[in-house]
Amino acid sequence: MALRQGWRENVCVLAALAIGGCTLAPEPGQPERPGSVLAAKLRSRPTPVQLVGMRADAVDALLGAPDLQRQERQAVYQRHDIDGCALDLYLYPDRKSGVPEVVWFEVRPIDPGLALDPDACAWLEERLGRRRNEDRRADLRPS
Repeated sequence: MALRQGWRENVCVLAALAIGGCTLAPEPGQPERPGSVLAAKLRSRPTPVQLVGMRADAVDALLGAPDLQRQERQAVYQRHDIDGCALDLYLYPDRKSGVPEVVWFEVRPIDPGLALDPDACAWLEERLGRRRNEDRRADLRPS
């Protein structure tokens, strides 16, 4: 019987810790607080970031090391997790210099439950210029 009680107490303590770690949305009228240094850095920029055409070294300087990176044929895929949002980047080598640069990006919520919420990552979209799909990719036609 004592073993069962100890187990229940442990479950209750774990549940309380899990609930206590949750954060609430800011009250209306109060400014949102960025949860990470990277989010604060992006929010503090005076103008939106132009990712398409940005060289890989500039991306690294701006965003730091990606949370995920892999080679996909000629492209390098990078994912940066920024306060609950995923920034997906595809970098291809420039035709002339061979230096990788961003040719496509997408912003999406990390939580699949928020995938249909258009406001889930609106702040990040705004910092990236809230682009239409055709503006999110470079012109890859031969010059």
